[in-house]
Amino acid sequence: MKKASPDLIRVVKDMNEADYAINIMLVQAYESLFNSDITAKQTILLEFVHKHGQLTVSELAERMKVTSSAVSQIISKLERAKYVRREINPLNRREILVRLDEMGIEHFAKEEQMELSIIERFYSQLDYEEVVTMKNIVLKLKAIVEKELNEAGTLRDK
Repeated sequence: MKKASPDLIRVVKDMNEADYAINIMLVQAYESLFNSDITAKQTILLEFVHKHGQLTVSELAERMKVTSSAVSQIISKLERAKYVRREINPLNRREILVRLDEMGIEHFAKEEQMELSIIERFYSQLDYEEVVTMKNIVLKLKAIVEKELNEAGTLRDK
């Protein structure tokens, strides 16, 4: 592993501080769209279900690196609040499928609305080429992190 220079450390720390400050400002500006009743684990589960359309309880447990029992408890709370619903898999009646329910669909509609607002309000003030460069750098860094963590065996399923 290559040793980071003091200059690189300072630049990355400045960048991380700016990123953190941006996120705090955006959370405060868009606070009304955030649902603070949802825990971090519930958010992760919702993200997986949203990304894949539907998943079984065991698939969610595997992706979240927790037991099926723990996932079932998270699902129960989200189901009571109408964020997800469980259905028996018609192709394998022993499996339970988890899908977004009305509040879950609304949650991601608000998230999309917020993302578009942020793009129009802030990113549109940058040159298109700057945004493309930033995207390419972030994707390159993501690939480096994924490769390193996969090699170390510490990466959770995305």
